[in-house]
Amino acid sequence: MKYEIKVISPSLQKIEVELTAEEFNKFYSEALKKVAAEAELPGFRKGKAPLNLVEERTNPAALLSEAGELAIRDTWLKILKESQLEAIASPRAEILKIAKDNPFIFSLEVEVLPKISLPDIRAISASVKNEEKIEVTDKEVEDSIEWLRQSRAELIDKEDNIEKGDMAEIQFEFLGASEKLPVGIQEDSFIIGKGHYIKGMEDALIGMKKNEEKVFTGEVPMGKKGESSEPVEVKVKVKNIKKVNLPEANDEWAKSLGNFTTLLELKEDIKKGILEEKEMAAREKKRAMILENICKAVEVDAPASLIARETDALLNNLKNRVENETGLSFAQYLEQLKKSEDDVRKEYEQIGAERVKAYLVLNQIEKDEKIEATESEIQAKIEEILKPYSDTDKERARQEIERSETKAYLADEIKREKIFKLLGA
Repeated sequence: MKYEIKVISPSLQKIEVELTAEEFNKFYSEALKKVAAEAELPGFRKGKAPLNLVEERTNPAALLSEAGELAIRDTWLKILKESQLEAIASPRAEILKIAKDNPFIFSLEVEVLPKISLPDIRAISASVKNEEKIEVTDKEVEDSIEWLRQSRAELIDKEDNIEKGDMAEIQFEFLGASEKLPVGIQEDSFIIGKGHYIKGMEDALIGMKKNEEKVFTGEVPMGKKGESSEPVEVKVKVKNIKKVNLPEANDEWAKSLGNFTTLLELKEDIKKGILEEKEMAAREKKRAMILENICKAVEVDAPASLIARETDALLNNLKNRVENETGLSFAQYLEQLKKSEDDVRKEYEQIGAERVKAYLVLNQIEKDEKIEATESEIQAKIEEILKPYSDTDKERARQEIERSETKAYLADEIKREKIFKLLGA
């Protein structure tokens, strides 16, 4: 076997391959045996006919085609191993010459990860400054305390009229609404006074009793960011009313929430948690800015297949979120935006291209700086994941991690962390 790799573009390479007649004949024989195993010829049991007879009765073009496929598949794997090409998709093969007892000549066109010439990444990283001092306000702590009280409130069935602060369990439907809104009866429960996405819903409910129905005119936010609204007739029925009894925030209550002896200890723990979250957010923001600035300084010929793959993932994620979070079909969502799926796809192609570029930049830093994730580092991450599992479930979970792509994901996570530590972020 001999082959020559030619660079068509930074992300596309062409491999011209020639197998000797002897090499190709081995694949031809393999193809013939494969056909013979399924052949049913008169006078012979299935798969038992002599090879020469099977060859005589088989379409020569079909045999050559099978042999060619076997040869290309085997040769491509050998080239991939020898050349260490970073292929990102299966190659496109073109057969140039194929015949029994003759050299087999073909070419492979394959997309590869392009090599990137990086700028001074350390200088770019140093130019991105840290945010001002991160602080936690008393209001943030009190808001968290209030959320904890709400989450642990006692709900008591109530027969009186709905009042502000009550939990209302309702059914509602839009009457005569356009296709932009969900059809049919929907259910919801929320605390009166905390707001509802249908403007006018809370005002309509105040004063109503259990099993009472009412029709009112409300407004529903429209557009991608709810920048406009549309009036709509809404029929609502009260299914249940619950009075919300909030626990008093004191030392005894704090003790019930964990390893705290006073309310002050709980507040200090909350403050520490909020600070850690803010610091993590600031760190991720800085890292994103560093990566963005490096990407701006780099010219990349991103492989089209990677961009298409990322765009598909983004679009599918959007469809799932729309249907799961809004109750709208994707067609209804597009109607609200006054856009077609192709319009949205074009917008996402730009985002996909930016994400692919960022991935390629990180990949090049990893190679240039010889950054690796050791097996011991990966195993340490796995042990962290397994901590919550009982002893009986740990081994099963470990085997599942080994079988899945989790190890590769953890390795990428470790290498990404090393890259940004290298950049001082």
